[in-house]
Amino acid sequence: MYQVWLVWRFLRSGQRFLNLTTSLSIFGMVIGVASLVVAMAVVSGFETTLKNSVIDSVGHILVMKRGAPLEDDAQFLSTVRAHTPGLLAETPFVYLEAVLAHKKKLSGVVVQGVDPATYEKVLRLKHRLREGEFAFGPREDGVQGGLVGKGLAEKFGLKVGDTFKAVMPVAKEYDNSSFRPRPMTFFVRGVLDLGRFDWNERFILTHLEAAQEFAQIGKQVMGYRLRLDRDDKAKEVAFNLSQQLGHAYWTRDWEDVNRNLFEAVKLEKVVIFFVLLIMVLAACFNISSTLFVSVLRRFGDISVLKTLGANRRFVIKLFTAQGLLIGFIGTVLGVLLGVALCFGFLYAEQHWGLLPGEVYKLERIDVEFRWTDISAIFGAALLICFLATLAPARRGSKLAPVEGLRYE
Repeated sequence: MYQVWLVWRFLRSGQRFLNLTTSLSIFGMVIGVASLVVAMAVVSGFETTLKNSVIDSVGHILVMKRGAPLEDDAQFLSTVRAHTPGLLAETPFVYLEAVLAHKKKLSGVVVQGVDPATYEKVLRLKHRLREGEFAFGPREDGVQGGLVGKGLAEKFGLKVGDTFKAVMPVAKEYDNSSFRPRPMTFFVRGVLDLGRFDWNERFILTHLEAAQEFAQIGKQVMGYRLRLDRDDKAKEVAFNLSQQLGHAYWTRDWEDVNRNLFEAVKLEKVVIFFVLLIMVLAACFNISSTLFVSVLRRFGDISVLKTLGANRRFVIKLFTAQGLLIGFIGTVLGVLLGVALCFGFLYAEQHWGLLPGEVYKLERIDVEFRWTDISAIFGAALLICFLATLAPARRGSKLAPVEGLRYE
């Protein structure tokens, strides 16, 4: 207990808790650690938001036949179920590329047909509805309904109930170098926010039968989307399933949909961590200089302690503990400030839209505090702080009692 009392006593200057140099050292630690917390929380939130948007809209695994619709669903599904451990559900889909024509404007779109009976077991899209109703099927006049991305709705000025025309280019029967248009009319049942800027700009969701009619493939489907019991199993399961199905089928897991972006986020997170760690390193140099000043000011106290029997190890522990206490206080306050700044970021994002969707693919992200990130920040900050205290602590331990008492 007397060691703790000495450390506390050395941090005090008169009747104040902290003197000016100690306060500046703590302030430097607070700024550095807070920057790290904000950066890690934002990057982790970006990664999680991107992951959730992909899984909600695509599922865990996508399986389809190359170049043609599936012909034997029953045999295909039995093979998939037999070689997909942890499979919870599957749903068929039809995926078409077309052109949306409305009010003399044209834009490339993706028309996806889903099965109303099974899609909810795989895709999580209902909570992404922003306007209208989440429903499928035609209205009284026979026009098929569709759910459109909010970016597409804004670009073409589409409101719930409006009709629009999608046109799919189809090669002529005897001349593959020329195409004929195949139109189909839809009406807007609802507007979705899929969490991805590029998907919101192109996405149209409709009934499976409407997409089959548009593609003129009868009752055939393009493939199946699968949902597993765990997100992290998708890559391994997709690889094994691909080996079983052979080259005639195309298998992708949710991470493959944006592999480059996911890999970039992971790399940037590591780079940002070490770049911002330099701020913590600079703050620890301030702590080191503070301890050097403390050693010079405490020559007399150190000499008295050595006269009373304190050895070099005791003096090193004393000043190391003083530096670590400064670093700990700065780290804790930095984490608290970082958390507060993260909530400020969410507020600013909600009111002013900080992320351009054209660049980052996401128009809005959440922040995520991971224990691994916070632990790494704490550990790195205290380790650097500990290393910074060794030099001044060793300097104080080498002081001879006579030298310190000479001018007292």
